[in-house]
Amino acid sequence: MTKTRKFRPAYAHELLSVAAGDLDSAQLLAVGQAKRKENILFHCQQVVEKALKAVLCARGIPVPLVHDLPIILDRFVDRQVPFEEDVGDWGQFAAIRRYEEGVADLTEEEITGALKIAAAILSWAEVEVKTGVLG
Repeated sequence: MTKTRKFRPAYAHELLSVAAGDLDSAQLLAVGQAKRKENILFHCQQVVEKALKAVLCARGIPVPLVHDLPIILDRFVDRQVPFEEDVGDWGQFAAIRRYEEGVADLTEEEITGALKIAAAILSWAEVEVKTGVLG
């Protein structure tokens, strides 16, 4: 069973701020021709993870204490998360790919797409938290 923790709703704003910083990091790595392109996807995964957790906090839903996006997404009973089907395998960049050198052969198109998806999910989460949508 996955451990969860209920955070105060105000913590959602801090998570969104940190997620925005992760998006900035991913974008800088992308334009800086990062040697390890996996690091760009790691930061994109972190953006999505923190954005989703921020929405859960704002909704008063216990947050799974994992980095596994499908487990976090399962907490959204309304299933209204944009690009949900596109981020399910991003957990590899928060785990196994962090310990391998250049195994993931990422194209510029994949990186650009990941950056757009991470930004879109962050924007969605900011609206969700701001409007105080309850699940």
